Amino acid sequence: MAGDVVKGKEKSVACGACHGADGNSQSPSFPKLAGQHQDYMVRALMDYKSGARKNAIMQGQVAALSKEDMADIAAYFASQSGLSDKR
Repeated sequence: MAGDVVKGKEKSVACGACHGADGNSQSPSFPKLAGQHQDYMVRALMDYKSGARKNAIMQGQVAALSKEDMADIAAYFASQSGLSDKR
């Protein structure tokens, strides 16, 4: 499922508290999401929701997200400059 970057930006506001508004976390405690592969992020979010991936904070954050929400959020963070940039 392809995500919508614009909708993803709107839906990612809560994510910004830990991961940074654009996905470039300033804390080593929280992973940088900017530039990460979209399909990887969708899979990670789905795994948190199902319990296959364990993290109490993330499980709470994704509990109410639909697959479309996850795809939109992942599309937004994947579109940001970050991990995939070769600088």
